[in-house]
Amino acid sequence: MCNYKKVLIPVDFHDDNERLVAKGKRIAADNNAELFLLHVDESLSDLYLFEAASFSGHLKEFKQDLNRRSQEKLAQLGGDLGDSHLLVREGKATGEIEKAVKELGIDLLVMGSHGHSGLRRLLGSTVNVVLNHVHCDVLTVRTKAEDA
Repeated sequence: MCNYKKVLIPVDFHDDNERLVAKGKRIAADNNAELFLLHVDESLSDLYLFEAASFSGHLKEFKQDLNRRSQEKLAQLGGDLGDSHLLVREGKATGEIEKAVKELGIDLLVMGSHGHSGLRRLLGSTVNVVLNHVHCDVLTVRTKAEDA
């Protein structure tokens, strides 16, 4: 069995995140590993480039509020984890997860998988994209949305 030193759990604030974080915490505790939680706020300026130019002041306020709310939700999920282990980033989730793995020297990535099939699997989920770009172990925890 591997001894992991740094574990990263990306979360999207879906209902299944508590289960995912609990599993990641157990693994980190069993390995006496450092644990990090990451949430990525998708870049609003990429989605609304034209509107962003004309409402840049409002967009900046909105982004700050979104970041603050994300930090609060992450703190609730993380419980006793310190602020330095709660990461909120802005951008594309796959790219930011990959960057965090590299920057932090993560050796285990614990990700939730909603078990999509068909077209969504063919197009690639966040887990599939990240899995093919990181150089660490990846544990996928199957989670299903209640309405699926």
